[in-house]
Amino acid sequence: MSFATWKIVGPPDRSVACDQSTLDEHFVCLSVVREWKAEEILWVDARPREDWKRNGLSDAVLLNDQEDWLDLEPEFMMKMLTEAKPKVVVYCNQAGCGSSKYVATQLRERHSEALGFEVYVLEGGIKALAAEGLQ
Repeated sequence: MSFATWKIVGPPDRSVACDQSTLDEHFVCLSVVREWKAEEILWVDARPREDWKRNGLSDAVLLNDQEDWLDLEPEFMMKMLTEAKPKVVVYCNQAGCGSSKYVATQLRERHSEALGFEVYVLEGGIKALAAEGLQ
């Protein structure tokens, strides 16, 4: 008969594993985003409106593929024109979420060159933000 004991130190690690070197182009780990200056980032929530209202980042702009893009785009444009953020980070509910990819592609094709910003998709989505206590 044998016994084993474990010593648990601190809370469990709930972070979302992410290795920047393995990600596709235009995807970014939260650890990389945290190295950027907060005032240089515009967060875009690509989830349904109800989710954005319930637990989205307080300064995130809503842009998704479930609603009419032309109704949502003016708020994004106003923020970009008044605050001139050089980096846009799009997130949705999970890693590889199609909404984030769609929104990021639309922003890249429609506005990034003219307004001078880069667009990224956050690997891990809202779960990465929640694990860091940022939402």
